[in-house]
Amino acid sequence: MTVDAHVHLWDPDLHDHDWLRSTNGLNRRFGLDDLVAAAGTVPAVAVQAGQSAAEARWLLGLAARSPQLAGVVVHGDLGDATVVDMIDALRAEVGGPTLVGLRDPVGGGARLGQTQVRRSLAALGERGLAVDLLLGEGTLGVAYEAARDLPQVRFVVDHAAISAVDVRSGGLAEWAAQLALLGGLPNVVCKLSGFGKATAEPGGVSLDEVVRVALDVFGPYRLMFGSDWPVSTLWSPYEDVLSAMTRVMGGLTADEAVAVWGGTAVGVYGLDPARSLIDKRMPIQEAEG
Repeated sequence: MTVDAHVHLWDPDLHDHDWLRSTNGLNRRFGLDDLVAAAGTVPAVAVQAGQSAAEARWLLGLAARSPQLAGVVVHGDLGDATVVDMIDALRAEVGGPTLVGLRDPVGGGARLGQTQVRRSLAALGERGLAVDLLLGEGTLGVAYEAARDLPQVRFVVDHAAISAVDVRSGGLAEWAAQLALLGGLPNVVCKLSGFGKATAEPGGVSLDEVVRVALDVFGPYRLMFGSDWPVSTLWSPYEDVLSAMTRVMGGLTADEAVAVWGGTAVGVYGLDPARSLIDKRMPIQEAEG
């Protein structure tokens, strides 16, 4: 079973997303019907795109109404002492069982050494929730220290931290060396996602090179496929992302392929495979709010 471990859904008419205003082609509604049109009925994990509790409730409401969403990674401010209370409250609301993780992109991971951030991370680990890391330039080191010091927390490195080093400027070896530190920690897994800018724009590296590094660093059993749809449509339609990843993964054994295409995501996020296989003919109903 394939699980797309990284998609986004948003509606600018319902929730404010400042970054969308300057992104041609993305500043419109992308809902579950759009995802089905692009990807079919593959189960997916929806990852936050905004920073409001209202968006989190909206995503959880969608997940409660459709088995298309196997899980939701919500936004939370790790530097806020009340963030875990917010997560506990969300888990008790509609769609709460589908809340499988948290992502705090503020600072691009630079705050991971802060005391309150560490406390929040530890509390999330106690609750069995995963923490997605969207790492910016120069933050692989602090991410490694946080994951090393908090072995009880499951960390998911989004997009293989491809933006932490400018691989398009000859930094592929530097990125690989820094990523290897994280790869040495058993509580860290990595998403094969979000490579469009690094691989499709002028001066980019090949997808084969990027995936080869990820395989060397993490091995296939700690990797998971994610399309990063609809952000990925800036460079390629969904079917092209899928076919490109299928091509570069062609040398995997059957067991390794099962892990990358869904097994790792199910295990790390604690997804319910049975729920993901519920009758997908169920009509999609998108809740507002």
